[in-house]
Amino acid sequence: MSILLVVEAGQDGTDRRRNQLLPFGDGTVLSTALTRLAPFSDGPLVVAISDLPGDLQIEEIARANGANAVRGPSDDMLARFVEVIADYPAEHLVRVTADSPLIDHNIVSDVVAAHLQSGADYTSNSLLRTHPTGLEVEVIRSDALLDAAEQATEDDERAGVTTFVKRRPANYKLHAALASGDFEDHDWRVHDDVSQRAMTALVAASSADLSAPWHTLIPHSPLPVSDPPIRLRVARENVAASVHALGDAIGNLPEPLPVGDPSRRSWGVWVAPGLIGAITVSVQNGWGTLAANFVENLDESLADQILQLVDERLLADDQVLALTIDGSRIRPYRDS
Repeated sequence: MSILLVVEAGQDGTDRRRNQLLPFGDGTVLSTALTRLAPFSDGPLVVAISDLPGDLQIEEIARANGANAVRGPSDDMLARFVEVIADYPAEHLVRVTADSPLIDHNIVSDVVAAHLQSGADYTSNSLLRTHPTGLEVEVIRSDALLDAAEQATEDDERAGVTTFVKRRPANYKLHAALASGDFEDHDWRVHDDVSQRAMTALVAASSADLSAPWHTLIPHSPLPVSDPPIRLRVARENVAASVHALGDAIGNLPEPLPVGDPSRRSWGVWVAPGLIGAITVSVQNGWGTLAANFVENLDESLADQILQLVDERLLADDQVLALTIDGSRIRPYRDS
């Protein structure tokens, strides 16, 4: 089973290139990420960069860290990944970005193992987020990616590489890789000087070991000082076992509650002291349908806050273009 690990880097119309070149450890954010990914042994490590002259420095960093580099279009990320597959044929492609210097070959191996065991076309740890932000890993069958490259016409589907596939679970089998706990409140991205210093401090607090597996860094990772009043967490079996006790329904919540299904994403909703609701968003062709069960007489302002938390998750990964509630209310996430 051939696996290709691809780091998306360089110019792509965002600030990522600047962030990848920020100092970190003895090098940069990108070089540190490549060092942490280097022990991945299931296949070659490739850095996908643009064909613009400005990415020469990125290419030099890649090669200095033992990675191969492939150049492709700066304005069509999906086409760039097609170039990578053409140069390094493989049955499955792993996509990561260098948003965090703490991306880890261990988490890549875990997501790859879940992908192969499930027989999925697409597997990620981001549609149902339980790992720290910045440690996103996607695995996609190369045939599915090439299929997307042939069919995708929307700009966001070209830019998102895997967006075309994950919006169409009727056509492609999707799978989610979950962490053993819920760590989504940890943000390990480097997107400015402040976050760069925060990640440097995190490594220093954990004995400055840049080879440490991601989960050993969790105890040293700071969280917001105050707990949020509402907690939306990926649903697991404990939520599924409690749904029947909740009274008010919105739409028809699937029975049993989907757990770990990225095409029918489910979250539990907690407000101290306990569980007050469960939500599922089912997606077809980029359209989401929300169904939920809540405790009776849920305060309207609380319901609005919960929907805003759902919005944040759906906007973060671009799987859903618009959300339908009660078959009538529509929350659009992209201008037509």
